[in-house]
Amino acid sequence: MRGIRDRRTWRWLPRRLRFRVLGLVDVVVLWTLVAALTTAGAWWGLDSYRHHRDYCTANRDLRRVGQECIGVTAEAYSFDSDLGDILGRIEDENEAARTSGKPVVSVAVVMPYTAQSPGAAMSQELIQHSLQGAYVAQQAHNHGPATGDTAVQLLFANVGEDLSHWETVTDALAARRGGDAPVVAAIGFPNSDDATLAAVREGLRPARIPAVSAVLSSRDMEDPYLFKVSPSTDQFVDALQRYVSANEVDRKNAFMIADDRDDNYVYNLREAFRIEFGEQYGINPDEVERPTETYTGIKGPDQGTPQIFRRAVAAMCAVDAHTVFLAGRDADLPPFLETIDRTSSCNQGSDADPLRILRVSTGRAPETESDEMRRIAESNNIEIVTAVAVDAPRWRDGADGDEQVPTAFARFAASYDQHFDENSDTGALDDGYAVMYHDALTAVGTAVAAARDNEIDAVTHNDVYDELRRGSPREHCAATCVQGASGVFTFADESAGAEAGEGSERVDGLWPVCKPVPMVTFPVERRDKSPLYRTYQVPGKNTCPAP
Repeated sequence: MRGIRDRRTWRWLPRRLRFRVLGLVDVVVLWTLVAALTTAGAWWGLDSYRHHRDYCTANRDLRRVGQECIGVTAEAYSFDSDLGDILGRIEDENEAARTSGKPVVSVAVVMPYTAQSPGAAMSQELIQHSLQGAYVAQQAHNHGPATGDTAVQLLFANVGEDLSHWETVTDALAARRGGDAPVVAAIGFPNSDDATLAAVREGLRPARIPAVSAVLSSRDMEDPYLFKVSPSTDQFVDALQRYVSANEVDRKNAFMIADDRDDNYVYNLREAFRIEFGEQYGINPDEVERPTETYTGIKGPDQGTPQIFRRAVAAMCAVDAHTVFLAGRDADLPPFLETIDRTSSCNQGSDADPLRILRVSTGRAPETESDEMRRIAESNNIEIVTAVAVDAPRWRDGADGDEQVPTAFARFAASYDQHFDENSDTGALDDGYAVMYHDALTAVGTAVAAARDNEIDAVTHNDVYDELRRGSPREHCAATCVQGASGVFTFADESAGAEAGEGSERVDGLWPVCKPVPMVTFPVERRDKSPLYRTYQVPGKNTCPAP
């Protein structure tokens, strides 16, 4: 009886090999086959390992790119150890939303979640404050009385600290438009950057997902699917124009110091200053008189050593400038003031006629109003005048009846203090990011509730987009305005032929209507003599509802 070792019973072996002794060629062929199969298996295993190794999470929501984990997730991944608390709170609220029995929609918070380099798009503090503001809005929507009986889940959408990985994020969001918790909008988008615009134009718009930016202000940031909660740079500068006119700011020897990087925000701000003040204050380009000097800002790609102000300050002081327009970001103000403090020829201000620095900002960043900045400003007779979207210190201290304090701010601040009491006395609201991210999500939540009020059972991204465009400040904003912590507002719809104020350009983008722009002076806080600026409101007409 033939046993298993009898090659003649091996049916898998070619017939010619069963009945003769294996030769050298046969052995080589067999061993080559074995080696090939072994190598293929090892390669597949190694490739599979490397493929899985590239992911930061078991569900493959986040993929490692360099030192960052890029992608979209609803879970509290440890992007940064300092974010653990707020990410965990949002994850818990996401779980509560999914088990609430209410219809759930997802809203992505699109921004960087790390800040490892000095030129990162957002600092770690701004990331934290932004998420805290979004969380307060999520809590208000999910547990509030007028939210259309819906719940919001927040998604962490990390585009990288330089904003360059937007395509990975937008592809993931497009894939999440269906299911039990469909993506209906994205908020965030912190920087006026080409990558931001590409993310909307090439990523979200084809997927018909509306984007609501919390702090973008550059007029170049315009697209039919990009809504902005912040006033535009030209509106900030227009508010400054009304301030200097009402307060008779000195027009003699004006000067502009501008960040010269190829950056949408600073470029747009430079141009807005020139358009608004160029003729009256003489800061139009002139190669002989040179009423403008430049520097390289700290934010964005490196183009030489940043924040070197010696030449600009020397030129400013040489012409005995009393009014200076600073076209740069918050982070550039402290080194600018420090350079003035070290330059002896800049001591030309007085109590009655200080050196005024005019600028714009989202809020009152703590580093721009530190004790050292106060010392420099006071010792050099400097007054800094800033048009802002958020004036949290004044709004916190606002007396009853102060018409410039937004109605919804007190409710927001109380909720923030309740959830983050350890931060409530440290000025965490001063930079404005918590307020603005809260308002961005509140705008989406208002649109979701409006869609439900229209008897839409399963709210989609298309419904949210339609509702965001339909708001109107008429009739005291009955069910149409966003009750933002920074003021009551809706969005201008250019397709309806909305017009800006007299003498301004026609609306080309989706910017907030009736948004307040407070004026802040430092180190001495002065009350503005002019009425509160409201975006798109014609001077002298009380057409906007109370903020």
